[in-house]
This record gives sequence, C-alpha cells and structure tokens, in this order.
Amino acid sequence: MLKLPTDVLHPGMVLAKTIVDERGNVLLRQGVPLSQEYITKLKNRGFSSIYIADSDTDDIVVEDTISEEVRHKAQSTLTRVFDFARNLAEEFSDADSETLVEAIRDTSVVNALRTHSGFHELEDDVTTILAEIVETDMLAGISQIRSHDDLTYSHSVNVTVTALMIGKRLYLNRRDLKRLGAGCMLHDIGKIFIPPDTLHFKNNQLPSPAEVPNLREHPRLGYELLKARNPHAVMTNHVALEHHERQDGRGYPRGMHGTNKIERSSYDRNNILLIAEIASIADVYDILTIDKPDRPGLTPKQIADTMRYLSGSFLNREIVELFLSMLPTLPTGIDIVVRTGRYVDFKGVVARANPKAPERPRIRLLKNANGDRITPIELDLSKEKTISVEAMLHQ
Repeated sequence: MLKLPTDVLHPGMVLAKTIVDERGNVLLRQGVPLSQEYITKLKNRGFSSIYIADSDTDDIVVEDTISEEVRHKAQSTLTRVFDFARNLAEEFSDADSETLVEAIRDTSVVNALRTHSGFHELEDDVTTILAEIVETDMLAGISQIRSHDDLTYSHSVNVTVTALMIGKRLYLNRRDLKRLGAGCMLHDIGKIFIPPDTLHFKNNQLPSPAEVPNLREHPRLGYELLKARNPHAVMTNHVALEHHERQDGRGYPRGMHGTNKIERSSYDRNNILLIAEIASIADVYDILTIDKPDRPGLTPKQIADTMRYLSGSFLNREIVELFLSMLPTLPTGIDIVVRTGRYVDFKGVVARANPKAPERPRIRLLKNANGDRITPIELDLSKEKTISVEAMLHQ
C-alpha cells in the first residue's frame, strides 16, 4: 500500500486501509474503488492523505499499534461519554468557570455522572488496549488516517495508547497503567465547556488573547467533572488537571513544576504527577503527527527534534528520551528519499523497519530522480553503507 495525498487521487484507485471518522464510524472500507464523489467528500471532510492499493507495494503492510476493531470501539465509547457530558453542560453554556464548578457539584449532575455506563466501558476499553500492546515494544509510527479536524476522540485514543506504551516501558504496575489509561482517555473532557469556535481555530489562527483564559480552564473543569463522578480516582482525575503543566512552572492551571526525572525521592504536592507528565508527552506527540491545512504532520525525525527542544522546559526530559527510544525513525511504509549514494534523489518507501539499526531499514525505490515510476529496486541499507535516506510524508 502507498500513502498518497488526496490531491493526487483519481477515480479507480482502490482503498487499502479503512477510513473512519473521529466518532469511530466507518466512512469507506478497505477494498472500495474510489469514485470522484468519494474523493471530493474525503477532501471536504479534511482528509489530506489516504492509503491506496498498489501492485508494487501490496506486500508492505502498515500496522497500527492496536487493531482497528479496538480503536473504533474506544472512539465510539468516547463519543457516548462526551455527548452525555456535553448534554449535561448545555444549560450552563453561558456560565463563568466558578458557576460551572458549582453546577458540576450539584447532586443531580453527580448522580447522572455516576450512573452513566460509558465511563465503565472506557475502563474496559483501556484493559483491552493493554492486552493488545502487552508484546509490543515500539510504536508503529504514523499509520492512522484521520481528518485534520480530528482533535478529540481518535486523539484521546492515540494519547492513551502512547502513554500506556511509555508506562509499560517504565514498568508501572497494572493498576497504575489502568489509572493512566483512564486519565488519558478523558484528559480533554473539560473541553465540552469551551465554545467550539475557540477549540477549532478558524483559518488555522491561534485563539485571540480574550479566548485564551477560557481555553485554559478546560483542565480544571475536566478535573472537577471527573472528581464529581469518582472522587476516589485521584490519579486518574489529576491527569486531566495536570496535562498542560510544564517542567518550568509556566503551565496551567496551577503553575506546577517538574523535576525532569523519572524517579521521585519524595512526594511534593507542587510537582507534577508522573502519570500526568507521561500523558503530556503522549499528547504533544500525537498533535505533532496530525496533518494541518497549512502543513502535513511531522516526520519521526522532526518529531524527535521538536520533542527534544521542548524537553527540560515543557516536557520531562528523562521521559522524553525514553519515549524517543520507542519511536522508529523510519517505520515500515513511510515515504523516503535517497540523500547519498548511487540512487541519490530516488524516492520510495520503507519496506521493512530495522529495530536493531533504525536508520538502516530495507527500502523499495519506486521513482527515479526525475519523479518517473520505475521497476522497483529493493535495497537493504544494513548492507548498503554508502546510501542514506530521509523520511518524507508524501511522494
């Protein structure tokens, strides 16, 4: 399969990977021939690229870290939970933050939250995700197809998967992994109280100075909602509260500090919880992979460079380094261009990643330096010492 920009699609191409919307609903299934109508609808929905069947690359399978079935189920459950909470919040849509907090603590709201089955289903979804990643040591890379407007449900699932991978590498016990996963699933639930125009910035513009205070209230409001539902789930609830705190104390809502360490010699209530720091790293990582209207998501190397830049001041430095050791720089299926050697400027894909030497995978060249399609050339870079390649997001 090949990942192609929607701008170059044409009728007759066959979809190689099922496309779902952010609520977990299937839009187009694998194997469907594309029509012009389908292509137009994908563009209108904000999809910038999709996977297409290709005879020269049909044996290259781009795997997700979790199965499509588990991902779609989790997104569907999140949709139910967010829709339910959003309906509860509707009658307080014009209230200020303090009024909202009081409303959340109202007995009728608390009872409604505690009896809604979706929260328990999310906990089951976390357990299922944990079972799927138990034998996985590396993230799959950039494989999921989604709209650039998809910033809630699939984002929350991605944050959960990535955070659990980090937590597993840190040898967190199963109980803490479940707390971490549940917190990541619901880390953005406070956004139900934020006006949609503030959340979905128009024309890719940042929120105005007047909108920023409201946007920055979502961690506290999400925490209050989760605490009202289950005050005993302290660590889970604090993932929502602290996922925008920074190591240098310049985050929000409480201006907490980090230590840039994994090990904690003692508990300090002014320091960010470890699981919230893990969630923050997973949150930033997923945001960096999302295609924007003005730019594609970043390559793995660009992501690594960006996260190292953010570590120390924004993100926990030691956890970032551990996370990056799990991120393949040239994952299976990613587009590449040859930078040195006898095939310089030829383009192709990674046919098989190399976990032992991430910069030296097996590649398949598909286009020459002029951009013309060629008979595929297979190269094992672990044996081709003079050839180096660089990932790119689209051919």
